[in-house]
Amino acid sequence: MTTHDRQAHPRKRGRIRVRFGVEELDRSAFTMNVSLSGAFVRTNQVYAPGTTIKVEFNFDDGPLTVYAKVVWAKKVPPQMAHLVLCGMGVRFLQVGPEWRKKFEVWEAGH
Repeated sequence: MTTHDRQAHPRKRGRIRVRFGVEELDRSAFTMNVSLSGAFVRTNQVYAPGTTIKVEFNFDDGPLTVYAKVVWAKKVPPQMAHLVLCGMGVRFLQVGPEWRKKFEVWEAGH
């Protein structure tokens, strides 16, 4: 079974600037792909799988914050971060219609 087979919704490749953290939105990165139910955040500042985090997506028409659970994470030595894929896959928790609307607008533009 591939990762794609386990995903609830197909991922759409695209960069969205995000801020994220457990208590505060104190880290920033970009997505590599996003779906209605999750995203891959490219960062070397990962949280352990199982951690619930807040993720603020900076869409063109304004930010939207959702809660997500880290499903998997890969950290690499800092000198390798630009060469090797690092980051974390997150699954959104209880997103509402506002997320769906913003995602669909973003998806239509990409």
